Formats: sequence, C-alpha cells, structure tokens
Amino acid sequence: MKKTLAFAILLLGLFASCKENKVTEIFTSDEEEKVDSAEVFAGDTLHLFDDEMPPETVDELFDDFFFNFASDQKFQGQRISFPLSCKDGSDEIKLSHQDWAHYNRFNTQDFYSVIYEREQDMELQKDTALSSVAVEWVYLREDYVEKFNFLRVNGKWVLSDIHKENFANLPNGEFLQFYSKFVADSTFQRNSLVQPLKLVLTAQSDEEEEQVEELTADQWFEMKAELPFAKDALVTIDYGQACISQNKKTLLMEGVSNGFYMKFRFDKSGDEWRLHEIEY
Repeated sequence: MKKTLAFAILLLGLFASCKENKVTEIFTSDEEEKVDSAEVFAGDTLHLFDDEMPPETVDELFDDFFFNFASDQKFQGQRISFPLSCKDGSDEIKLSHQDWAHYNRFNTQDFYSVIYEREQDMELQKDTALSSVAVEWVYLREDYVEKFNFLRVNGKWVLSDIHKENFANLPNGEFLQFYSKFVADSTFQRNSLVQPLKLVLTAQSDEEEEQVEELTADQWFEMKAELPFAKDALVTIDYGQACISQNKKTLLMEGVSNGFYMKFRFDKSGDEWRLHEIEY
C-alpha cells in the first residue's frame, strides 16, 4: 500500500486549491423575454472568427479546442453563438455577451469526467471527424443536467446552445441517480463497495508491470478523502459514446494540467450498483 498512500499525499497537494462550484440557475427570472428558437446563429455571431485566433490545429481535436476555450477568455467569446439559446423544456432565454460574463464557469474546473461503457469509445477523444460534443454540468443534488452543446461550424468549434434536462430523460440517468447518493451518503457508499475492492496500479513505463492490490472499505475511505469527488456538481464530456448497457459504467476523471487520471468501474447486479475496481 506504499504507492497508494504516496498517491493520496500527492492528491492532497494537487487539489488543495480546488474551488467549490456554486450552483447557478439560469432559468429564474420571470422578466426574461421569450424568443424565437429558430434563431440559432444570429447577431454578433458574425464576429466569431476574428483574425486573432489560435492556429487551425486548435479545432482538430475537441480536447485541444476546449482547453483554449476554457482558459482564454477572448477566444471563448469568439466561439459562442450569441445570443446564446438556453432552454429548459419549452422555456427559453437568450444570453448576450455581457450576460455570459456573469454566467461563465468554464475557468473554474480542475478536472473533467467521462462516463462510458466500452473501452473503444475512449478513442472518440482522438476523433478529428466529430461534429458535436456536449459538456455537461451534472447537478447531483438537484437531479438535472445543463448540457453545453458544441458544434463544428465551418470547421471551427462553437458553443451553440445550452439545454437543461432532468436525470430521468438521460441515457445515463439511472446511474447518475445512484452516483449522486454514492458521493453524498457514506453509509450507502460503504454498502455499495465490492469487498475487497480491486485497485489496479498501471505501469508508468515499459520497465514496470501493472500491479493489483485489494482495498478494504476503511482503506478506500482513507484514499477517497483526497480524491476530487464532487458532491454538488460533476462535469462530464459526452463525445457520443454509446449507452447500450445499463449494467456497467466507467467513470474517468482527468485533471486539467495537473496530471490526475483515474478510472472507477461500476457494475450493476439486480437493482444494486457497486464500485468494484479503481485504476490509476
């Protein structure tokens, strides 16, 4: 367990500065004017592609684009379809560039997540032919998701709209309902562990070999204390990965410029989800 404990200490340093995201509703004002949803790219969207832009390669991979989008405020403003459509069922509002300055939260994340079932779906991150990707703010306590939908327009990635959906309407909705309770209720979490819990330590070089250890529930809780398990909002990226089975999910957590990379594998037996394997 020496490597496990050393890893926990490292995590403490990496995430000591993590900021807690506050839940911000965008559909709260009765005074907001309803607009025609047929207007998708209008107004100041004509200025999306100014000359002062990163090189063309920034749009080849969504991850490369998104890093620039999240970290460069000027670039971000150029890649949003203003006025930005925000839908909640049949309700819709439009955000101006000025509104976005108060609403933006893309520069507050230290890690992002991907939920998938098949290992081959992780290759979608490297697919240069993708035409749409959704970045989802999953509000675990409120039981809904804000989907930030990105489209590739004339070869350039653009934030096209925001859509609010309840867990019940999502392919991964059942798993998200389980996960929201898993991270918030320690007793439920303890009962949702396969014991012993498998810990896979991946090889860091060709000279090393993969190691497998087993964790007790107490060892898991000691390790988990230093992990970035968000209790309020989980930010996930949907590259279009398949959602075929409702009996297994892998949650990948990947850090932004901090080297963090960890997988959590969940299986469902009967009506019960269980965490059965961790890999880092």
